[in-house]
Amino acid sequence: MAFEFLKKLLGQSKQDYPCQDQVESVSIPLQYNEIGLFYPKNSPQNTSDYLWQGLNQEGLAYLDENSQSYILTWENIFDLQQDEDYQDILPLLQLPQNCNFSPSIQSKNSISDRDFSIFISGWNNQQGGALQANIQRQGAILTVNGQKYLLAEKTWQLVEEIKAFSQLSDKTRQENERYWGKIRKLAIQSQAKMDDFLDKTIVLSPEKLQLNLSPIQLDDQQGVEEKGIEIQPIFEDVPENWLKEFDKYHQVQGRYAVSLSNGGQVHIVVEDTVKQALNEIKQIPKRQLKGERARQFIKNPQAIFSDEDIAKVIDEADLEQQISQQTEFLDYDLTLNSQYNEQGYFQSAKIVLQANTEQDVSDIYSDLYHVDHANDFISKYIDATQQDSLTFDWVGYHIRLTQNAKQQLEQLKADLDSIHKQQDAEIVNAILDLSAYSDRVQGIGIAPTDSIVNSASGEIWLPISRQIQQFESLKPHISETILTEIQTELKIAIEQKQNQVKLPYLDEAISLADAKDIEIRVQDYLAKQKSPTEKQEQMPVEPPEKREKPSILLIKSNLEDEEYIQEREKVLKFDFKNSPLPRLPDSFRQREFKLKPHQEKGIAWLQHLHQFVPVINGCLLADDMGLGKTLQLLCFIGEYLQSEQYRQYKKPVMIVAPVALLQNWRNEAERFFSRDFGRILSLYGNEVKSRKMKNIPLDLIQEKGIKHILEKNWCDDADVVLTTYETLRDLQFSLGQQHWGMMICDEAQKIKTPNALVTSAAKAMKVDFKIACTGTPVENSLRDIWCLFDFIQAGLLDSLKTFNKVYATPIGEGDEKKRKALLQLIEPQTLRRMKSDVADLPAKIEMEDCKRIPISILQRRLYENMTSEYENIGDENRGQAMLSALHEMRKICADPLQIDPKQPSSESPKLAWLKQTLEQIKSRDEKVIIFTELRAIQIYLQRYLKEYFGLDVSVVNGDTASSGTGLTRQHLIDAFQKSIGFNVIIMSPVAVGFGVNVQKANHVIHYTRCWNPAKEDQATDRAYRIGQEKEVFVYYPSIYSAEFETFEIKLDRLLQNKRQLATDLLSPMQDVSANELLSTTIQNDYVAEWDNISRNIREEQDWVCAECQLQLKQSSLKRFLHVHHLNCNKTDNRPENLRVLCIKCHAEQAGHQHLKNSPYYHEFIQLINAE
Repeated sequence: MAFEFLKKLLGQSKQDYPCQDQVESVSIPLQYNEIGLFYPKNSPQNTSDYLWQGLNQEGLAYLDENSQSYILTWENIFDLQQDEDYQDILPLLQLPQNCNFSPSIQSKNSISDRDFSIFISGWNNQQGGALQANIQRQGAILTVNGQKYLLAEKTWQLVEEIKAFSQLSDKTRQENERYWGKIRKLAIQSQAKMDDFLDKTIVLSPEKLQLNLSPIQLDDQQGVEEKGIEIQPIFEDVPENWLKEFDKYHQVQGRYAVSLSNGGQVHIVVEDTVKQALNEIKQIPKRQLKGERARQFIKNPQAIFSDEDIAKVIDEADLEQQISQQTEFLDYDLTLNSQYNEQGYFQSAKIVLQANTEQDVSDIYSDLYHVDHANDFISKYIDATQQDSLTFDWVGYHIRLTQNAKQQLEQLKADLDSIHKQQDAEIVNAILDLSAYSDRVQGIGIAPTDSIVNSASGEIWLPISRQIQQFESLKPHISETILTEIQTELKIAIEQKQNQVKLPYLDEAISLADAKDIEIRVQDYLAKQKSPTEKQEQMPVEPPEKREKPSILLIKSNLEDEEYIQEREKVLKFDFKNSPLPRLPDSFRQREFKLKPHQEKGIAWLQHLHQFVPVINGCLLADDMGLGKTLQLLCFIGEYLQSEQYRQYKKPVMIVAPVALLQNWRNEAERFFSRDFGRILSLYGNEVKSRKMKNIPLDLIQEKGIKHILEKNWCDDADVVLTTYETLRDLQFSLGQQHWGMMICDEAQKIKTPNALVTSAAKAMKVDFKIACTGTPVENSLRDIWCLFDFIQAGLLDSLKTFNKVYATPIGEGDEKKRKALLQLIEPQTLRRMKSDVADLPAKIEMEDCKRIPISILQRRLYENMTSEYENIGDENRGQAMLSALHEMRKICADPLQIDPKQPSSESPKLAWLKQTLEQIKSRDEKVIIFTELRAIQIYLQRYLKEYFGLDVSVVNGDTASSGTGLTRQHLIDAFQKSIGFNVIIMSPVAVGFGVNVQKANHVIHYTRCWNPAKEDQATDRAYRIGQEKEVFVYYPSIYSAEFETFEIKLDRLLQNKRQLATDLLSPMQDVSANELLSTTIQNDYVAEWDNISRNIREEQDWVCAECQLQLKQSSLKRFLHVHHLNCNKTDNRPENLRVLCIKCHAEQAGHQHLKNSPYYHEFIQLINAE
């Protein structure tokens, strides 16, 4: 039996109900041709007019200038059917019902003949029987005895492919096979019948390739085994011996004949783009990569393809999955724990390697048992640094040279240098020759650039090591006399073979090695005091980028140290209340534009942190949306570009952003700054193609597998480079060789996934100062904040595994101490200000009175029917029905006329509220944004506003139109902004992400609500942002019932709770879940165990109605059996209060007459009558 409501809940039927106006507007009959549906262009009067106008604006339907009709292609129609966002408007297109009719196809002549043909000989019903009827087809519509049906998408594609093949004028065997490969695949997918020849003639014409990656062991030239991978290009329905056949030829063939084990053959026809991709793979000897080239491929697999179009034939999702499984080529993070002997010299070390991946990969443990072993280890590091490598290999593992790793390795190198120098000194002279030793060991244990220096006072604030701490205590008292005392104490200790030395002005005795270190430091200090000019001449100063300056803030052993965190916070602290004025660039048009106070402080904060480069590597700018982050950053960049530092070393700035934002960056620079700001290069789109190297050296391709690089001097003296995240990923080798002064990642949530290719590329850049810019730093979990800081200050939050153990897991379990510790650690490099913190923005006022719009009689009836039906759906179907039920409740609250169009408009109380509210706003000549993503509601409101207010309201969904005929999103918004007086624009809150500013509106109406409060707030912030001069009024109109908590009241409460839980930077605003909504929206009167109670009592009663004694034990009938509460208290589940009733008998009980309106009820009555 057909049960329409259950089918709708279970997603089996996509049919919807038009509203009253929509029914009235259906006057133009369905019009179609081979291309698609068409509809005459009119000045919008009815719902259909607005529907087609909207489809045109979104680039889905195009305007045919000759016929002045909108045309919606069949391809786009099938796309709309698969898109959830368009389900509520599909009925307005008046498409005929879907069918599963399939064709019978036959062939004529041999596939090698020039006159080989394929044609449709008939049509079959769903059971496979031939249709004996008058059949006509046009486009995707099949007419059977006058009844129209819409073909399935694959069937329509099959028909189109056969038609295209029949229109070929000059056929070759290869062309015949290529087309038959496509047709055969579609014939199978659409269950078409094929004649015997076609059925047995198997031709594959792959359009996509999958790259299987198989780990292998290879021998290098010295016979040493080395790990590698074999690339196996395969495709859908690939025959077993394909790779063997592929490898037989030196060149990629246009067609292959692969023998099958059963004696048959599969013909494979290779398309041009697939052939080009296979050619690139064929250039790899034996399809095998090893060593560094394999590692480079794992990091950037697209690099082996010389053209982006070729790379598109590769299944990227499958490839990323394959890459994630290649743990042999993972990068590892190093932890080095050294042990020292009694004299304070290095003795041995333990190594822990943690895989830089989200996968469950065990840590690697190893030992440096002695000094020689450590020398071998450190030599690998030194070789890597000399080659400017970002990694080095140790016993088969690839170790990342992060700041944290470099710090540890430099300390080990210094420890080993100390041993070497001590051993040399003992060989030269049993008694320490201090003058000779001083020359050899100058700077042992010293990292002169490893301390943060306050530029105002010149004082060293952060200790890098115990030797520096000891030296700082002694420093105020240094003199020749002190040096003599130190040398005397050292001599006595050596002669008496003592391990400890007591030096003047130090509270405690120190080790012999530390005392020697202090002696060297004092000697060096006195030498500089005597002849600073001569010293400078003897020691030429390298440019800052050449110096070894390990970051002292990233020492892992200090991360758990509370004193360290407090000292770090003290040094980096910025006084926002008494902040210094920012240094603004000369190019900023100060006479025309004035910065807001919070923007001036933001710029000053950035400049404050920038002075600590290279110890501080970047920051997180997490200001709320609409506070002018772009302008703050441009001022910061502009001042840097005119600095002496930039003029001397010429390190440009890279800005990475989604493509929709890059033009905004350029526009802001041109608007607020003069031409002296700097030269901006847009490195994306066609500009990339024009700057790519045309003839890449063969050895670079063969040895490294790099095929995407930019030509020499590609930067062309640009001061600022604008690029996309995708370009950064694809051109990481060229961009990574450039030394950048700054790198800004706008909408930095793009790099919040560890191990994603774009994230790895961003972290691989050589940058002095990195800025992650995002208004939502934590969207999903604390892993987001770790990944952002791994970009801006690698090592500060340790490895991801350690971070999860130390912070994420305890914080998730409510550990407030860990939460505060994490905030304290990241706070110095994080700026997070909300609009509520900025005094010079007008107020944002949430209107509370609209949250209690009384429910109408129609809404109450529809609501009760729907909830009752959901409660009685079988347990096995309830999960599938959940989301559909929520969508149904949402529509009931938004506009019940969508479901029951015959009712008067007074039954839609929210619409009445909207009319009254807009009249008040109109009297004030102000503008309104109405947010809803339901397209049927959008169209209905568009027509309603035209009828009652005379407004031609634009609807904005998504980004710019894909065709040139539609108005872009920005054009629609600009027209709204420029309009005079009262106006309304309708927008989807899901579609208006970054780059949309609508400050001319100061009334924001959320006609339907989002599931995520952050998305909803982001939508509101399109109006509430810098540039807004009026108070902003926010409305959440909600249908209210005194008897029960409606869907909208429940959702409002949950969204408010989510907002309150998101109290700070570390708390993401999470989606409201379906379970949260359904927990009380539908079953608010039932206990949590009701499903089990209901099922158990029906089983106990053997599925028999207690009133009419009808047994409904069959699985298809159980849904008609209910459990009734005699006292109407649904929480009283005592057996004596429960009675099992069929739906007919249940509907006879007091207070349950509404069940008679249920489709369940009518289906059950039909069943009874039929029997």
